[in-house]
This record gives sequence, structure tokens and C-alpha cells, in this order.
Amino acid sequence: MQGLVLFALVAGVVLARGRAPRAVLEASFKERIQEVLNGSATSAAEHLATRLDSKPGHLFAGYEVEFRDRHLEWLHGCLDVVTSRDSVENCILRQLQALTALCDLQGLRYNEQVRKTAEKHLEVLLKEQMLALLGMSVQKVSGASILLVQKQPANSADVDASPAVQASALMALVRCGEAVSNKEHLNDAEAWFQGLNMIYAESVWNKSFTTFHRAAITWESLAVTALHIPKHSSFRDQLEEYIRDFEVFLRQAWEAHGDFWSFSSARALAVRWSSKGLRKQQRKLLKRWAQEHVDRFLGRSSGIKAGPEGVSEGILARIGGNRYTCGPLQGLASLAGILKDAELIQVVLQLMEKDILRYQLSDSNPGPFRSAPPELFGAFFRDGEQMNLESRQSLRVDDTAMCLIAISHLIETLQSIRGVNVDPTAEQGEL
Repeated sequence: MQGLVLFALVAGVVLARGRAPRAVLEASFKERIQEVLNGSATSAAEHLATRLDSKPGHLFAGYEVEFRDRHLEWLHGCLDVVTSRDSVENCILRQLQALTALCDLQGLRYNEQVRKTAEKHLEVLLKEQMLALLGMSVQKVSGASILLVQKQPANSADVDASPAVQASALMALVRCGEAVSNKEHLNDAEAWFQGLNMIYAESVWNKSFTTFHRAAITWESLAVTALHIPKHSSFRDQLEEYIRDFEVFLRQAWEAHGDFWSFSSARALAVRWSSKGLRKQQRKLLKRWAQEHVDRFLGRSSGIKAGPEGVSEGILARIGGNRYTCGPLQGLASLAGILKDAELIQVVLQLMEKDILRYQLSDSNPGPFRSAPPELFGAFFRDGEQMNLESRQSLRVDDTAMCLIAISHLIETLQSIRGVNVDPTAEQGEL
């Protein structure tokens, strides 16, 4: 852990010199942590690619496998979920998240296995009207495409639209289409967005609001979609207008509830910050909102609302730094790149390395298995306390997908942080 100590000392020096520090990393630590992150990402991506394609004749497979199985028996389809602790809708969201995580990987074009998996799944999204393993179908309505989700595994007639699924599928379609250089997806993307407009118009946002996180999933998905839609696209302006209005709606909810927080909203803010064409005032608001996400996570007073609805302590303190933290890191790794907050970067790096060392399966880390099967190498698993809360003892696809997303964005963030050489014998500024 010497590199982390050196990083902290460097960050302390910079903090002592100004009110708006520019974070830097000790050079040898930066090189080492980049190697750790790249190795972990490659292993996780190869595992996910194999997993999604693990049932012959079907895609979107490999959803979950129980720890107790002496030989691995996969629960492949979303219609096979244990409904007492899971749902078809959540399964679909997690499988789409896993596909997007693969397509978001910078090195996808260099990994033939991952690329082929992305291409096959994109083709299914483009051409199939019924995705059997997902429990999802596509319905055409007046030029729009609406994704219908089977609500209960045993009742194929009981279907409903889901804004979060619609937006997540749109994100996967656009992100994977660009990643594999397939422009065929753009026409379908417009139809899927029009479908979202039909099922989730502004008039229903408030009355259909369930949780901030569920709404934030839609925001994140649309933000990523907009980032990868060409400027000349026929629905780009309409998409941007929808996102701006939805941001206003979510901002009002955020300000009214000091306990709201979501890694999806954190990542959405980072993605929106990367968007071109935003006015100065919009950027200022996004950055302030991003800082509030960090403050609420770390427990800083500026992010804590006074009164009975206020956050009594930081989210990190409540979940515990030794537990699986890839969930919040998905958003925080991206925010670290735009805020250049030295404390945030230090926390994110420490948590990410801990998750890799403690919660990623390998030949040297069998995790909850007596001896982890090689086909599971690269997968991540949750901590015991979290799995007890979820009433499961299993590897689920989102356990790995969330970590891959966090690692991918942390790799990008590190590219924007300068590495410096530090003399460990030199006198350092006080932290």
C-alpha cells in the first residue's frame, strides 16, 4: 500500500497550496494501479462475454449461479428468476447493463471474443421481436417501438412497458452500434426513443415516480444515448430537450430530499458534463450537482440537508469501506474525472483496488467457493452482508457488470490526472 501513502502525501501538498487543487498522482503508483485496473477489466470483460453467450442457441444468458452448486447450474433466463427476491424487470435491466458494460470498454475493438459477443447481441436487439431469455418483446405503434416486459414468469399475457427498460435498451443499442461500427442501429434508436416518449411523457413523471434511483437509471441511459447519437440525427434535438426537462424534474426531487443519492445520477452528471453544446450556466449547475453527490457520499456538510430528512452521515460510512462498493463507484469514478477532487480520487482508488483484490474471482482468490471454477475467473461477487440482505448466495451478472463499468471509467479518469515523481525522503505538506 506504499503507493497509496505516497499519493496521499502528494495530494496533501497540492491541497495546501490552493483552494481549488488539481489532483496529481505519484508516478509509480499511477503506473501500478493502471496495470491492476487494465488486468481486472480484461478478465471481467472476457468472463461477461462468455457468460452472456453461455447457452447454446440463446443470447442474454448466464444471469445467475448459486454458490452451493457443486457443479455449476446457471439460471439463464429472466423468466426463471426467484420472484421472492427478484423480478423479470430487474433481470432485464441487469442483462442490458452487462451488454453496455462490454460495449463501453475502450479496448473492445482489440478483443475478438468480446467484439463478437457485442455484435451478436446487437443483431438480436435490432432484428428480434421476441427476446425469449429476457422475457421481453417489441411492439410497433405508429412508427414507435415499445418494449413490453412480462411482469410474472408464469403469465405470458401479463405484460407492461417500463421506462427504465426502454431507456436502458436504447442505451445498449446505441452504445454497441457505435462500438462495433454498425450504423444500422440509428433508425431503430429513433423508434425506441419515440416509444419512450409515448410511455413516459412529462405528464406522467411525477405520478409514476417510485424511487430516485429508478428514475436516475432512465436519465443515465438517455445521457449516454445522446452522447453517441450523431448531431445530424433526426431526433437528436428532441432527445436533448427531453433530457433537459427530465433533469429539471430530478433536480427538484434532489433538492427536496437530502437522503436521495444514486450512482446512476452521478454517472449521468459526468456524461452530461462531457456533452458538447451546453451553455455556461448549465455546466455550472451540473458541476454543483456533481459536487453535491460527492458531498453526500463522503458525508461533507455542504451535501447534507438540515432537518429530519437530512443525511446523518455519509453514505460511505453507512455502507462500510470494506464491503463491495462497485455500485457507487460506477458514478464516482466518472465524477472524479470532472471534479479533480483529491480526496474523492483517493477514496475511489482505494475502494476500487479493494474490490478487485477482495471480490474478483481468480485462481488465487476462490471467494465463496472452495475452489473457483476457471470459467468464473474474472467474475465479481458481493459481500456476505449484502447477499444476506438480498436473500441470495449467488453470482449475479450485475455483480460483475457494475465493477467493469466502474473500472472502465476510472481508467479514463486516470488518463486525465498527471503523474509526478516524488522523493519519499522529502518533507511533505500536512494533510
